[in-house]
Amino acid sequence: MILSVSIFILLIFLSPIITSDDNLENISINTGETATFICDLPERYSNKPADFYGPMGRLLVTSTGENIDSDDRTRFMLEHPYAWTWSLILSDVSDDDGGEYTCRVSSDDRTLTIIKRFNLTVLTPPKIVDITIESNNNGILIENEQVTLKCLARGNPQPKIRWSLPETKPNDRNIITFDNKLFIRNFSRTTPMDYQCIADNGIPPRDTRTRHLVPAIPPEIIIQSTFSRFSSQILLNCTITARPLTSIKWKRNRIEINNIKRIEINDYTIQLILLLQIDPMNYTNIFGMYECEAENQFKVSKAFIIIDESVLLNTTIMKHRRTSSTSPSYAQIELLLNRSSFVTYDLYLILLMYIFLVNYSTGFYNKR
Repeated sequence: MILSVSIFILLIFLSPIITSDDNLENISINTGETATFICDLPERYSNKPADFYGPMGRLLVTSTGENIDSDDRTRFMLEHPYAWTWSLILSDVSDDDGGEYTCRVSSDDRTLTIIKRFNLTVLTPPKIVDITIESNNNGILIENEQVTLKCLARGNPQPKIRWSLPETKPNDRNIITFDNKLFIRNFSRTTPMDYQCIADNGIPPRDTRTRHLVPAIPPEIIIQSTFSRFSSQILLNCTITARPLTSIKWKRNRIEINNIKRIEINDYTIQLILLLQIDPMNYTNIFGMYECEAENQFKVSKAFIIIDESVLLNTTIMKHRRTSSTSPSYAQIELLLNRSSFVTYDLYLILLMYIFLVNYSTGFYNKR
């Protein structure tokens, strides 16, 4: 116990006594520039050297011009232009340099006197840290629900946030902004998808960032088929609307087909193109049930089309026209219109030719 008290008294005796004879100066400076701390000593200290201490009481530069405990010694420099004036030059100021600096002198009796205090405020341009999304489904954007965007920015002084909104209709209250937040009351695939946050605090340059939003959509599938008599091909087009997509595929008789073409229309629409080549010698090799399948975390959607003799009726009629002068019947034309999912101009041409031939024949016999 006696030893502890003795050590405590010894530390007090060895520690310098700090007195204050100071005044405060506020300094504001932009990042990357140079800050100068000028310390004019009172007349009674004019023959004393001055030392500078930085934030947290760290000794930066001594009166001998030596840097103490500095990670970047080249940034701190001590000047002594006059007998009573000492200056600390801090170059390439960064965010971490902000805080209180002091100019001190020491006496022969180990007393430190604070001559002047400096409060350094580092002015930094705005920087957008992130644009976060708040929703009712842990960040998943479901159609017809409210979505909130929050723009987070830093800088000194604190940046002000404004939003650059896409073109909206007058009095449209579906999109509302307040402070650094943007509210979309009813988000859907028809809602604008790009939202720009602008941060500005008067220190150039201002910062901008854009957030792109796409709603989550369960798969929706539409199948279209097209027959080309010139190339003897059947084109199957599966249009899928979904977001996100886990997998998409074409199947024939429940077996996956690999030779397909994928076309991305926009952020949530994709087309899967399957081209079937008709072999005149063995056209039955393309017959079967063709199934388009799309899957995401919400559900699995499927749609199918059956390719059989009825689909190839177009080919039969074209050959019949080349080898016979007999016109197709109304029943054949009606079957074509009902069976084909895509009516090409050839069908209309056949119908017009038939009407023309019937009218011509009727007129010819009437003349006779």
